[in-house]
Amino acid sequence: MSAATHEIQQVIAQYGSALDAHDLDALAAVHRDDAEWFFAVRDQVVMGPIRGRDAIIGFASTPSDGPPVQQRHLLTNTVITGGVDGTSRATALLTLIAVDGSAPVIVATGTATFTLSVADEVWRIATLRIAFDNPPLPH
Repeated sequence: MSAATHEIQQVIAQYGSALDAHDLDALAAVHRDDAEWFFAVRDQVVMGPIRGRDAIIGFASTPSDGPPVQQRHLLTNTVITGGVDGTSRATALLTLIAVDGSAPVIVATGTATFTLSVADEVWRIATLRIAFDNPPLPH
């Protein structure tokens, strides 16, 4: 495994961990200033682009409707391509789990596609496209 591949895997893990911990500073740190997020259900974009790190952090900090729940973003089977020219693409399977004090519930499954770039020897997320297999369940 190359050093770039390892660093990219770490950025993706840090992204998921930051979301789960509601650590907005850590979430901001893994994104470029001009990053963009998109959300789709079965290949139809339903939200986005959310443009810029500040807008992304604002979106991530907005509480969802209903009582607060602990979310877990499980990103698995990550495939990374590129990396030679300072850009890379990583695709991972996403399982989103919510826990509201009782049993965990799978809220959604899908694919997370990251485009990352390196600047000053630090990899950051440039774009993120979440393509859900199903509309996320209310949680």
